[in-house]
Amino acid sequence: MFKNILIPVDLEEPDFARPAIEVALRERDPDGGCVHLMTVIPGFASPLVASYFDPATVEKAHEAVDQHLLDFAHKELPADTPHHLTVHQGHPAKRIVEQAEKIHADLIIMSAHHRGRIDHALLGSSSARVVEHAHCSVMILRRWEN
Repeated sequence: MFKNILIPVDLEEPDFARPAIEVALRERDPDGGCVHLMTVIPGFASPLVASYFDPATVEKAHEAVDQHLLDFAHKELPADTPHHLTVHQGHPAKRIVEQAEKIHADLIIMSAHHRGRIDHALLGSSSARVVEHAHCSVMILRRWEN
């Protein structure tokens, strides 16, 4: 049983997080375990990108993502499940590892995105980077389709 389980959620592809949530609900310590859902807004933290947007626009985007994550949590988590929600900006893998350290996560559960070999070679894999740098256990769920 795990006390602090971190689940990164890609709000553009929320179906990928559902299997991770199912596992987290089974593995969460019923006596004080908490599910932490997080999402990352890439780009705005970059000075180059941020220079194209005024602070009010960035804040409005952040608020919209906050609401989207809140709506997702209300839909996907049972009402009695202790949970925390956070929205971050920057590189997803880096932010996931930082958040795991901050909350003292003892497990990160991620669903792997199925990208082609070229995408993987050029862009790398966020899940691979998290596995490499996390200071806690990481469970990667893969969806196998026949």
